[in-house]
Amino acid sequence: MTETMAQRRDKHHLVQAMAASIAANMNFARFRALPVGREMEVAEAMALFSCFEEEVVEAGRVLYEAGARSERVMRLILDGQAAVRDASGNIYATLKPGDVFGLFSFLDERPHSATVMARDELTTLTLRRSFFDVITLEDPLMGQQLLRFMFRLLSRMALNLEVEYAALRDYALGARV
Repeated sequence: MTETMAQRRDKHHLVQAMAASIAANMNFARFRALPVGREMEVAEAMALFSCFEEEVVEAGRVLYEAGARSERVMRLILDGQAAVRDASGNIYATLKPGDVFGLFSFLDERPHSATVMARDELTTLTLRRSFFDVITLEDPLMGQQLLRFMFRLLSRMALNLEVEYAALRDYALGARV
């Protein structure tokens, strides 16, 4: 069955309405303001943004515990801060807008290595593995976009660790001299 001109026009208007709705979303603006969001073309950013759930987490809520089984959810912080504690309860990092957590357990089901708690109200973009699996089957091109996005996130995390390691090394060597 061929598509009529009216059906094509309706689809076009629907796509325009969806794009306008995303563009007007305050959280999309926050996403685009992050370094990882600025790297993308607007259309790619809109497509990726539409794959995530927007979530507001109240201050003090523990998102997961060190050693707990993964729910296979990754989160990208748009607003607010989260405290990261080790198994003994020591806070060793603060996550802020642009930081991601849960990505490793999202990818391979490993138990969580830390406890993450919202320090204040936290706004995140959340992606569940079950939804990701459906996307990769139903829309392989979108699945590839999500994989490229995750690779960007992993690359940023690796670069941050490399810089932190170098700073610690320089500090340790400087202290010995």
